[in-house]
Amino acid sequence: MIVEYRVLGSLEVLLDGAPVVVPAGRGRVLLATLLLRPNEFVSVDELVDRLWDGSPPDVDRAHKTLQTVVLRLRQSLGAANCVRTRTRGYTAEVHDGQLDLARFRSLTARGEHRAALDLWRGPVLGDVLSESLHRADVPPIELERVVALERRIDADLAGATDVLVPELRSLVRQHPAHETFWAQLMLALHRSGQQAEALAAYQEIRKHLADELGVDPGARLREAHEQVLAGDAPAAPDVPRRLPPAHPHFVGREQELAALTEMLRSRPGEPVLISAINGIGGVGKTALALQWANQVAHRFPDGQLHVNLRGFDTLADPVAPSVVARDFLLALGVAAKDVPPPGDALVAAYRSAFARRRVLLLLDNARDVDQVWPLLPGGTGNLVLITSRNRLTGLVEHESAHPVALDVMDDQAAVDLLAERIGKERITAEADAVPLLVERCAGLPLALGIVAARAAYGDELTTLAQELDAERLGALDVDDPTTAVRSVFSWSLRSVSDLAAEVFVLLGLHPGPDFTAEAAASLAGLPVARTEEVLAELVAGSLVDVGRDGRYTRHDLLRDYAAERAAALPADPRTEALNRMFGHYLHTTLSANGVVEPLVTWTPLAPPPEWAVLVPIADRAAAFTWYDAEIQVLLGVVSSMVSAGEDDLAWRMGYVLHRDLMNRGRFAEAESAELLALGAAKRRDDVFGMARLHRSLAGVLIARGDFTRAEEQLSAAMRCEELLDRPEGLSIVVRGLAYVRELQGRDPEALDALLTLLPTLEQRTIYEQAMFSAALGRAYHRTGDDVRGLELCVRADVLMDEQELAALADPAATNKRAIGDIRLQRGEHAEAIRQYGTAAEIYRNVRNRPDLADALVELGTAHLAAGDRASAREAFTEALAVYEDLGDEKAASVRERISSETDV
Repeated sequence: MIVEYRVLGSLEVLLDGAPVVVPAGRGRVLLATLLLRPNEFVSVDELVDRLWDGSPPDVDRAHKTLQTVVLRLRQSLGAANCVRTRTRGYTAEVHDGQLDLARFRSLTARGEHRAALDLWRGPVLGDVLSESLHRADVPPIELERVVALERRIDADLAGATDVLVPELRSLVRQHPAHETFWAQLMLALHRSGQQAEALAAYQEIRKHLADELGVDPGARLREAHEQVLAGDAPAAPDVPRRLPPAHPHFVGREQELAALTEMLRSRPGEPVLISAINGIGGVGKTALALQWANQVAHRFPDGQLHVNLRGFDTLADPVAPSVVARDFLLALGVAAKDVPPPGDALVAAYRSAFARRRVLLLLDNARDVDQVWPLLPGGTGNLVLITSRNRLTGLVEHESAHPVALDVMDDQAAVDLLAERIGKERITAEADAVPLLVERCAGLPLALGIVAARAAYGDELTTLAQELDAERLGALDVDDPTTAVRSVFSWSLRSVSDLAAEVFVLLGLHPGPDFTAEAAASLAGLPVARTEEVLAELVAGSLVDVGRDGRYTRHDLLRDYAAERAAALPADPRTEALNRMFGHYLHTTLSANGVVEPLVTWTPLAPPPEWAVLVPIADRAAAFTWYDAEIQVLLGVVSSMVSAGEDDLAWRMGYVLHRDLMNRGRFAEAESAELLALGAAKRRDDVFGMARLHRSLAGVLIARGDFTRAEEQLSAAMRCEELLDRPEGLSIVVRGLAYVRELQGRDPEALDALLTLLPTLEQRTIYEQAMFSAALGRAYHRTGDDVRGLELCVRADVLMDEQELAALADPAATNKRAIGDIRLQRGEHAEAIRQYGTAAEIYRNVRNRPDLADALVELGTAHLAAGDRASAREAFTEALAVYEDLGDEKAASVRERISSETDV
């Protein structure tokens, strides 16, 4: 049996292709109202309002008549009946493919706008007589058609545009104030060689807007006008669709879903609709938000964006608003070079980007108002959906946000959730056990989901209820939902295998936010294959989640519970598990660092503990992949090592992260981790580690422009190296001090510092001779002796090539930039360009982004000196993108140089 419902035109119901008679009058209005909101709860009061066009008789009579209308409609539809009764309301239950409106929305969500528009047969519900229906419910759907038309025409503008002109002329007659159609008409005319007509169209709509509405053309019209004048028209941007899917077993929450929908319906055109969903952990805030967001996503054609703000993550910091703002701007197609650094300019750019769009933003797990305030967009067509354990009172008071307080589920909804997960047959067959299960879960979806996962193994519900009841008998407050969910966690752990329960608890030692099977195997002291089997058992029990990337996560309440259980473990097994995990992360990271920086030397380190899994790092690509996936975890590992008293491991981990964090421009995190590591080295009185960390901290402070503190760190490193009596270490520190003085413009002092090492140069390694020659050559150049400077830098270049360092280490690139400086000053433009270009390529290979940007600016300068503005613009533009991505203040000056020096 195939049932179809059609509302995109006249109201039709088909059963196996044959029309089904729908009763006239109120029966048609009732069915139409429900079908326009498929699978959504519609209250009795709203249906009464629709059936009597806002003027119903007394309440009792209206409700009785409505029941009669429902009964007759069901009888008429017969096997095609979709009307389902809900508490104080009804819903049209339709499945995939049955409703043309749902198919239209699915197609538009996938970008298949032409196919979606083919479903329209005329005005929505053109044969259904209801003034209130056509005033309130139909216009938003007609707007969806208009948006789909916009998107289809945007796509068609990339092809033959002359055929679009007649259609667009018709559309602007139908919608005389619709600026998008006018802008598209202008571009279609322009691209078909009718520039004068395009400009005339602009003048026509500009005059119409001024005369009829008293407004100026909006952003899209102005952009189209500028494109016509400039002779170019870019393609339509990609639309981000980042909403995770709705939960496959979502049930209940009809009242909350209806409230959210009513909020959207009752405030059309208002600036930034905001709904703040609050409730305790585990109550289903995210599930509700995703369910509703996926239902209404089609109303926001410019994209849907989602972020987990980690506001209540006990093992990681909340996500900074500036990080989210930048990510969202990039998702909307804003070029990295156009994203300002963190601050007021970023917030302004963020809000401006949304001002001309209709986007849905889901800000999940917000900590407080301060975290979400900078992420509220501009414009009148956006919607922000926020979930939080806090009420966000300030947001509600000052931004007219619509609060939705999410309480625990009532008994019937809880039963429905269990039935959805394990089947109605199980619920009916063991009906006596169900009330006790529901009571012991205290209406928390997280707890109910875990119970359902356990029941799915086939255990009798009666047995599960008895076990869970026994678990709750020891609780101090059986009415506290938080106590309930913790009791479910405890019971669930005893329901899985002993090994799975042990692994779950040991995972409480992991710093998060996510982990791999190898990390879990190291904690548990198990083979990876066996660990994957155990993790699969935990996933099946809803105690662990696995993402599409294969990494594992947990609900934050489950993470907290596991951490509490892990803290109660006996000291010896807890320490052994931690050391295996530390061995996994430290030794794998050391291996990655050895591939990227092969010349770094270390003091002896004990081998990794038995059963610590090491990830093989074959080459630089594998090393970068490791850092990309694990860098946030590794920062947490440093703190865990310090907390565990493993200071020898902690200082090494803090130091080994230096290069990657610096290359990413994450200077604040580098400083924080290295200060922890320095403290660990000091507690051990490890002078070697202290020397390394003082030096690396100096590098961080130099990058941040804090030269005074950098010099203090280098002086401390000098004292350590003197105690160690390491000539090589002393040389490195002296070169660092010279560099700080160079950056401060104290060039003679930099040269004097380096000259103190000259008498012992020949006693050093080839590598150290190369490094010293490079530094000394740069110092001579900066003090005016280009001949001596070039001689020393070229000598360093030769020595580095002999040591095969050019493609492996930053010093080779730094030296080539110094050679480029000298060549450029001497007017040898081609050679300067070659040196700067080679330096930039080295930085790309080692992913040193801050220095890459600097080298690109120097390369652009050399191109300008050679008269090649196009190549200069290309280099400057790439540098600008990197600076802005890093939030570097140098971006402003480069942007100015692009506009003032490379305009061709």
